[in-house]
Order: sequence, then C-alpha cells, then structure tokens
Amino acid sequence: MQQQQRQTIISLDNNHVQISTNVVLLSLFAIHYINRAIIYPLRMNSNSQKVPLLITMSASIITYWNGYIQCFYLTQIGEFPPLSLSTSLDDIQCWTGIGIFFIGMYINMHSDSVLRNLRRKHGKRQEEMTQQQQIDTKKEHVYYIPHSPFFEYISCPNFSGEILEWFGFTWASRFSLPSVAFFIYTASNLIPRAIAHHEWYRRKFDNYPVDRRWAVIPFVV
Repeated sequence: MQQQQRQTIISLDNNHVQISTNVVLLSLFAIHYINRAIIYPLRMNSNSQKVPLLITMSASIITYWNGYIQCFYLTQIGEFPPLSLSTSLDDIQCWTGIGIFFIGMYINMHSDSVLRNLRRKHGKRQEEMTQQQQIDTKKEHVYYIPHSPFFEYISCPNFSGEILEWFGFTWASRFSLPSVAFFIYTASNLIPRAIAHHEWYRRKFDNYPVDRRWAVIPFVV
C-alpha cells in the first residue's frame, strides 16, 4: 500500500491530468450520504410520517459499519490506477461507472422530489380545511398517486435510482468485494420494499395506471 500512500490527488503525466481514483470513489460515497443524511431530511415535509426510533438506530448502525468498510478499503487496501481522460479500459470502466452513479442519483433525487411535492400539496389542502376535517383526514391517511416520466412504468423509481447508483459505484470500483457486497445488500433491501409498495399502490387505488406494471426494474420485477 506504500505506492498508493505516495499517490497524489491530482498529478500531470504525459500531458494528461490524473486524479486519484480512490479519492474519486470516496467522493461519490460522500456525495450520496451528504444528500441522504443532510439535504434530504432538511427538505422533508413536516407532515411526513414519523420513523420509529428502532428502525432509525438499526439503519444508522448498518450505515456506519458499511461506511467504515468502504472507507477502510479505499484508503488502506484498494490500489487503483490514477484516473485520466485516456481511452484505457481502466479509465473507460471508471468513467462509465461514475456516469451510471450520477444517472441513478438524479433518478433517485427527482423521484424523491415528486413524492415530497405530493405531501406538500396535501399539506396545503389541509390548511384550507376546518379543524375537524383535518383530524378526519389524518385518520384516513390520504395518499396520492405520483406522476412523472420515471413513474411511467414502475412504482418506485426512487429505489431504482439508488440501486443504479450503487451499481455504478461497483462498476467504477472494478467490482471490489466491499462495493459488490453493498450493492447486493442494497438490492436485497430495496427490491422487496419496492414490490410491497407496488402491491400496496394497486390495492389502494382503483385507478392506478395500468402501464405501471413493474415495481422497481422495468420488464423484470
């Protein structure tokens, strides 16, 4: 690992700017969790359902442990060649993975925004109701069908985007063991949740779009 410790973040070699691949991968990991742990909660609507403390603590423990594993591997074990704008297979694979990561992140963030806006519209409607109507509405737990291009054929594109993010991360990190393990864990966690959400939508709404046949991966599940 001595060679990697001497590797600078940005260097110039043969007129090509080279960036430490380890730093790029760590940055992707940090960007996701800055959004998920800081930006996303701040943008949540006050009317959102509360999350039980036990679930929050369990998710935090898993996230802390996974963060430690990923960071330890990228700073102490993994040795990646520097990333540059060349046509080498290593560079192509890494840039492709980075592209997939940001496509997935955009899908995830856009879909979260659509769901968030549904709650905001619900909140505005509540302000126009009488106090008794607001109480009755809360008891009924009123829900709405989300609509956007990403919701055209699947019920949970927010989950699809996150799965795609970590597939891109795995691809960019050349299928390192920690990244593959986290991708499998993410898919194993989100796909069953998406299926449950999909079935709930279909039971809840008689007018649920017939074209929205899949839960999380078009033509698959």
